Amino acid sequence: MTVLEASHITKSFAGVRALADANFLLRSGEICGLVGANGSGKTTFARIMSGLLMPDSGTLRLYEKAVNLRSRMDAEHARMAMVHQNLSLVPEMTIWENIAMGREATRSGFLDNRAAVAQAEAVMRTVDVKIPVHERVKNIAPDEKQLVEICKALAKDPRILILDEPTASLDFHQVESLFRAVRALKERGVAIIFISHRLYEIAKICDRLVAFRNGETVGELDFAAQPRDEKLIIPLITGQEVKERVRRGARVRNEDMARLSDRGPAVEMRGVSLGRRLTDVSLSLRRGEVLGLGGLQGQGQEDILQILAGYLRGYSGEILVDGKPHALRNTREAIRKGIALIPGDRQKEGLFLDHTVLSNLLYPKVSLHRGSFFLPAKGYQRIAADAMSAVSLQPPNPRLVVSQLSGGNQQKVVVGKWLALSPKVLLLNDPTKGVDVGTRQNLYAIISQLAQAGTSVLLYASDNEELIANCDRVLIVFEGRIVKEFSAEEISEEKLVVSSLNVEHSGENE
Repeated sequence: MTVLEASHITKSFAGVRALADANFLLRSGEICGLVGANGSGKTTFARIMSGLLMPDSGTLRLYEKAVNLRSRMDAEHARMAMVHQNLSLVPEMTIWENIAMGREATRSGFLDNRAAVAQAEAVMRTVDVKIPVHERVKNIAPDEKQLVEICKALAKDPRILILDEPTASLDFHQVESLFRAVRALKERGVAIIFISHRLYEIAKICDRLVAFRNGETVGELDFAAQPRDEKLIIPLITGQEVKERVRRGARVRNEDMARLSDRGPAVEMRGVSLGRRLTDVSLSLRRGEVLGLGGLQGQGQEDILQILAGYLRGYSGEILVDGKPHALRNTREAIRKGIALIPGDRQKEGLFLDHTVLSNLLYPKVSLHRGSFFLPAKGYQRIAADAMSAVSLQPPNPRLVVSQLSGGNQQKVVVGKWLALSPKVLLLNDPTKGVDVGTRQNLYAIISQLAQAGTSVLLYASDNEELIANCDRVLIVFEGRIVKEFSAEEISEEKLVVSSLNVEHSGENE
């Protein structure tokens, strides 16, 4: 049975076309992937389907009847629920209150908190979430918030569930738990739209996929008839044939590594500890090197980056910049030493969402401005134009408000704002989380160019493939310690997985 059919949906924002001709069909008990580059219209389409936006034109049919979804409540009455890419949780409320919000249990006209708590606990068990339901959301980790957002949607007992980048903040085991829950929902007849930039997840979990490009439906793959091969998906997204990815390690010859060593370290950590979070961490980041931080999520990689960026204090041990000890007491001090951080949460930590692209690109430069009271406006505008060109921002309009950009273009702004400062050290916290294949390739091309020009790069990525493709070395972090180091020639998916669990692999040849 067809539960959702969208035909010729269009939507524009301030003259910018987000959807030009979107067509989508979803059947009961089906998991259908929705893929496309950042800015292709996926999230706009999902927000229309969940009643948060009204289309400019087109028709929508639910359960074979024409409908107009004018609000979120209309969608919920039609038993549609959405897990948002940008979380919709209330930080000051408890987990169970967030899950029950808008559909509170009552008995004899009074709120039945005991029933609401029991229901929250039951829903959380379906996705194997082991967080106390009375904990406030503001006190839990980002990946746990993502799981609560998923539970909040599941509690609505939907017939149609829209998952917008649900795994972006989850580790491997959490993803597997989510997939088990999704398959169980499918068996119950729930229809699921699964939006993700992780193509291997699309190929693994979905029965079928639909691709958007520039706001239009451009193709479809049915995995019942076609192989579950990521290489078949990429041309639908980019409109181009797949090119084999060349490992950075394969491009770095022995003499190149010797040259990197001769340059000396740009940054060193010697015996750095931070409470229970880091223990005796020592690393050396060479000039012009791309050094990876691997391991399971939440093992201390972000703490390492934030200490070097001046965000975290109270650590013991020593940090050296260009061979000289520095305390790095705050972010301004780190920036003045040439150290820049691309944070893990671009919207909360990397951008002023209500300001223009121009303001965001120039903020670091302006905040460090010294000299006359007046700013060199023309010079700064030229710097912003160069930054937009370097990161291939689309559209390259400095007057656009950042909140109007897609996730991938927002990430380009985060990267672009540091290019004007020509950083000596670039710290990257999972920089391609939630961005499409084309944007990912563009960002890593920029990183490679910076490294070749002498910038030192310290990269944490939750995707092992990114570490394999882009790093000269990889350090594995486990429970706040560095437990393994791999050179470019040694890196493999199997070795990264095994060492991330901090176990020996008996079949591995030393």
